[in-house]
Amino acid sequence: MLRQRYGLTVEKYDEMVLEQGGLCLLCLKPPIQKRKHLVVDHSHITGEVRGLLCINCNAGIGMLNEDIYTLKRAIKYLSGTVND
Repeated sequence: MLRQRYGLTVEKYDEMVLEQGGLCLLCLKPPIQKRKHLVVDHSHITGEVRGLLCINCNAGIGMLNEDIYTLKRAIKYLSGTVND
């Protein structure tokens, strides 16, 4: 499935996990217990693999439609400066 969906071999996936220290590239935490592996994050526009994320971070990016403007506003919202 890795090769078919993302063009990755199992060896390349394992290498990426090692490079990331087994942690999600965004939250820097290990995968949650229900999913003991990191998921492949990729651009839905280009198909390019960006890295490995935990399921929560991957879903969060997807739910915000990979929109950088919306993600920046989310940061402002969480920091209490959305109206600045």
